[in-house]
Amino acid sequence: MNRELLALFVHDIKNQLGVLEAELFLLEAEPDRPRAHRAHQHCSQLRQRLIAYLTLYASDDRPMSAQAEDESPLDFLHKLLKVDSRPDGTPLRLGDCTEAPPFWYFDARLVLLAMEAALHNAWRFARSDVQIGAKQIGSYLVFSVEDDGLGLGAKDPSSRSSTGLGMELCAAVARAHKHGEHQGRVTLEPRPQGGTKFEIWLP
Repeated sequence: MNRELLALFVHDIKNQLGVLEAELFLLEAEPDRPRAHRAHQHCSQLRQRLIAYLTLYASDDRPMSAQAEDESPLDFLHKLLKVDSRPDGTPLRLGDCTEAPPFWYFDARLVLLAMEAALHNAWRFARSDVQIGAKQIGSYLVFSVEDDGLGLGAKDPSSRSSTGLGMELCAAVARAHKHGEHQGRVTLEPRPQGGTKFEIWLP
């Protein structure tokens, strides 16, 4: 299995286990049937995700490549709003998507993993707002994740240490998308109104 793919898997599973760990901690402190049901669901989802990884990707040394299909960026974002790995109570809303194209060719499975990684980073730093969006800039579809945290350079407020693989896996997903001479990329920059803006550019 190539290193980019391995980093992507490890980071995603780390996020999933972090959510499950928090749910089990709360369940231990205060037993609750609905909370136990959610924890059980996350265990099942984690198992299914591991099976999907083994099924979708071959264990060889070829570079990761996207399997692009015709997708609706807006439908993709609406699914992301309901992402299973979202911790309870964390902010998430749909931003301005008036410039989003009606469809685009991209690998929704890979981009979902990258966007989830960006969301988990945003949730660690956000004060009260995290928003996702999409727009077309030239020959690229640009998905974004914005937060209202302290901005780049701020210390991670979470008690759990980060593996540092978030941007690495996002960049790997972006690079897997190619069209002619164009290749995907990611950017991370401060927002003028405060916080951080992550973008993944897909040709």
